[in-house]
This record gives sequence, structure tokens and C-alpha cells, in this order.
Amino acid sequence: MGFLDELKARADAARTNQSIDSAALERNTALADLACKTAFDYFMALAQQLNVLRPRSRASYRLDHHHVCEDLELRNFRADARRKRQHDAEVFDHVVLRWNAVGDTRYSIGKDFPPDIEQLEARLHQGGVVFVPQPVRDLNTSKLREMRYDFAAEFGASALLTPEHESGRVRFELRNLDALEIVTVEFAAYEVGNARLDELARWIVGEPNQFLRGGQGLQRVPI
Repeated sequence: MGFLDELKARADAARTNQSIDSAALERNTALADLACKTAFDYFMALAQQLNVLRPRSRASYRLDHHHVCEDLELRNFRADARRKRQHDAEVFDHVVLRWNAVGDTRYSIGKDFPPDIEQLEARLHQGGVVFVPQPVRDLNTSKLREMRYDFAAEFGASALLTPEHESGRVRFELRNLDALEIVTVEFAAYEVGNARLDELARWIVGEPNQFLRGGQGLQRVPI
């Protein structure tokens, strides 16, 4: 075999590998996009039902050692999806379901120790709470006595699904379902169907569920 024939054989092998890689990418992209479409359709229908039912939250949002927000009403469910261009095709960028957990109580919490101030603010930010810190100063010396936080018990929560088209997987980022925390987990795209999403819906409304079973890369990050 001459050198040119050898090069032709190498090129043929490379073309075959490229064809296989291209087919795998198309298949994985299709699976990831189907998971996103299934989730978006499910979230849209779920939001309509839960906005009527307004279930009570089973979550426990701990702000500090003395203040815990519980038995909040879940409302204002809304689903959204965004798309993007990838490899000359339009695909899903992400799908998300957002909602609010709302109570009747207003809180007024004062903190005078920097680590306590930082921790409270981090938890309020994680919960999407609207607040404006107010410095409280000594009337005689103007020295800062504490930072005071006045806010309503209204927290945000969400379930974000992000596709990984090349690998045919999807990643869920779940915020504040049980507590002020972020939970992330991955599934193969073909595992994300109505049965899996039913388990997520059970989790959202505080019922026993198996949503995380079989997931990979599970992480919980409490705030």
C-alpha cells in the first residue's frame, strides 16, 4: 500500500468516527430537548392547578436561632423557558418553575455582630426576601448599635432544569423546597418524564416523594 492509500484509509476512518460522533450528538440533543419540552408542558399545567389550590408549604425557613418561617402559602406559580442557537439549530437553554411562599407575619430582626449580620443577609438573599437594612445608632455618640431588618414573610422558590445537549443529560437546581438551600442533581434525559416530574410536584407541595432516587451528582448547599 502506497502512502497516499494509507492517508485515504486514515481519512475514511476519521470520516466514520465523525459521522458516529455527529449522530450521537444529534441523538443526545434530541433527548435533552425532549426532556425540556416535557418539563415545560408539565410546569405550565402544574402552575395552573397549584395557583388555584394554594397549598401550605411544608418547608421550614430558618432565619436565625429565634426566627423560623413555617406554614406559608404557596402561590404565584409561573413557568418559563428560554431557547438558544447551538450548532445551527434552536434548542432549549433552560426551563424553570418559580413560585412564592407567603405568610401573614412581618418580622423586625436586629443584629449587632458582623457574622450574624452576614448570615442573616445571606439567608434573606437566598429566600428572595425584599428588605432594606436600617442602621440603628446611639443617640448620643452616633455609634452603630445594630442593623435592623424589617420585612414580610415572602420567599421565592424555584425548580430550574438545564439541558446538557452533548451528553444527553439534564441538571436540576432546586431552590428552597425544604429549607433555605440549593439542591442540584442530574439525570439522563430519557429519565425525565411525567413520572419523574410527578415526584417533583409531590416534593413541591410537601408530600413524600422519590424525586432524587437514581440521580447523580447530588449536592445540598444550605445557606
